[in-house]
Amino acid sequence: MTAVRVAILGTAHPHLADHRNAIRRDPRAALAAVFEPAASDLDDVLTRADVVIIDSTTADHPRLLRAAIGAGKPVLVEKPLAATVEATDALMSVIDGAAAPVTTAMFLRCAPALRELRTLLAEDRFGAVTSVHARFSHPGLLDGWFRGQASWMLDPRQSGVGGFADLGIHLLDLLLWLRPGAELRVVAASQDRAAGVALLDWGGVPVTLHSGWRSRPGGLHVHVDGAHGSCTVSGGRLEISTGTGRQVESYPPPDAAAVVSAWLDRLQGIAAWEPPTTADIVRCARLLHTIDAVAGG
Repeated sequence: MTAVRVAILGTAHPHLADHRNAIRRDPRAALAAVFEPAASDLDDVLTRADVVIIDSTTADHPRLLRAAIGAGKPVLVEKPLAATVEATDALMSVIDGAAAPVTTAMFLRCAPALRELRTLLAEDRFGAVTSVHARFSHPGLLDGWFRGQASWMLDPRQSGVGGFADLGIHLLDLLLWLRPGAELRVVAASQDRAAGVALLDWGGVPVTLHSGWRSRPGGLHVHVDGAHGSCTVSGGRLEISTGTGRQVESYPPPDAAAVVSAWLDRLQGIAAWEPPTTADIVRCARLLHTIDAVAGG
C-alpha cells in the first residue's frame, strides 16, 4: 500500500511533535514536507502532499488553510481555526466549498474513556443529567512552556486565545459532541490570560468549566451527575456509580497524537472518529467570544 503523503504547514504549534510522531508511527503515512515560511515554498510543499496538517500560529491559519483548500487537499487544522470569531466566520464559506474534508484537531473525541461516556449518555445510563463539572488544565505557564518558539501563544494577536480558551475550546467541543443537539448557553464567566471558569446551560443542565495554564498537576477531569447515577472520567480512568454499585475501567489517557491516526482512518472511510463539523467549529468560536465578553475581556 502506498503511504499517504502528509505535509505539515508551520512549525510553531506545541503539538507539532505529537503530529510528527503520529505520522512516523503510522505505516499508512509518510511525512512528505514541512512548510516553514522563512525557508520553504508553499506551492512546492502542497504539490508534494496528499493531505495537510496545519501547525502554524493561529494568526497564520487562514492564509495556509485557503492555500491548502485551493490545492484540493484534505486538511486537519490545529485549534482554534482562527484568531477571532470574525476570522472564523470568514472561513466558513471557504471550508463548505472545499473539494476535500476540512476539520480541527479535537483529540478529546478520540479518547476511549470519553467515547465510552458518550455511549453511556446516549443509552441514558444515568437517567436525566443533572449537572456536569469539567476541567482541563496544565502547569505550562508555571513551567515556562511558552518561551522561545511557543512564545506566540502569549500574544493575543498571534494566538487569539488565552489559557482558558486554549484548553476550554476542547471542553466546549466535547459538550457539543457528547450530547448532539443540546444547546449551549453562557451564563457567567471569569478569566484572565492564564485561566478561567465558565458556567454554562447545556440544554437545561448546569455545567461548570475550568481550564488554564497554571494548575498543577493539571489534566482532564469530567464528572457527570444524573438522576440514576454518575460517571467520572479522570485522564484514562472511567468510574461509573449507580444504585447497583461502582465500576472502574482503565483506558489510555487523552493523547494529542491520536487525532492524526483517527483523521487518516476517517479519510479512508473508517468511522472511528466523528470530526467537528463547520457548525461545531463556529459554535465553539462564538461561545469563546461570548465567554470573553461576559468575563469583561
